[in-house]
Amino acid sequence: MKPATDYIRHAARLARKIQLDAAMGGKPEPDAEFYKTLSKALDEIAAGLELVSARE
Repeated sequence: MKPATDYIRHAARLARKIQLDAAMGGKPEPDAEFYKTLSKALDEIAAGLELVSARE
């Protein structure tokens, strides 16, 4: 079953936004939403890796 939110892609979008802000001369400052999304994305990656390793 696919999760309702793809946190991996969401975290990637937020990271690109932070990088773009820095490239435009701003100060790159990850906010709480970025870290929360990154944490969920890493949990999603770990669960996927566990699922793949369980199949082998």
